Amino acid sequence: LATEWDKASPFLNPMCGSGTLAIEAALMAINKAPGLLRDNFGFMHIKGYDANSWADYQRLAKMQIKEPAEGLRIIASDMSKSALFCARENAKTAGVANLIEFELGDFRETTVPEEEGVVMLNPEYGERLGEEEQLKEVYQAIGDFFKNKCQGYTGFIFTGNMNLAKSIGLRTSARIPFYNARIECRLLKYEMYRGSKKVKD
Repeated sequence: LATEWDKASPFLNPMCGSGTLAIEAALMAINKAPGLLRDNFGFMHIKGYDANSWADYQRLAKMQIKEPAEGLRIIASDMSKSALFCARENAKTAGVANLIEFELGDFRETTVPEEEGVVMLNPEYGERLGEEEQLKEVYQAIGDFFKNKCQGYTGFIFTGNMNLAKSIGLRTSARIPFYNARIECRLLKYEMYRGSKKVKD
């Protein structure tokens, strides 16, 4: 939601991992309520729970599901075969596997459609000793990928390490605070105008 994606333009999720972001984008694209297929919630075990009312809400939610925008492309990539397998299985469980194009390979090789869209990554934070230095090159490569292949797109990086984020080398247009468990994170927004130059943040 924070990306303000229009649900019709391309949505790219390199480094997709288990596929969470791409799956959420697909659910948004068809207006399918999250958890609609889930059959057990904590509130169901609370005194006063009305099963009939809940069934009515579910029926209403199912009626709101719509067809995706014509030509919509949601592309998720990862260099890990096991991660991509899990992402595909999770997409099947969510009922949106047919809406997502999965690609095996380095994030820099992710297909980028010519029309403008959203590209979103959730790279590692470098929480363990010594990892941060190794990840600097990854964050630098993300900046290069944005600059060289994603012109016209709006880019987002979700990270819990602002020191690493500096290695991206692009100026942010917004920094939205979030928490991932106890880790303070930021959703960093980048506007990749066509012909823009890489600048220090």
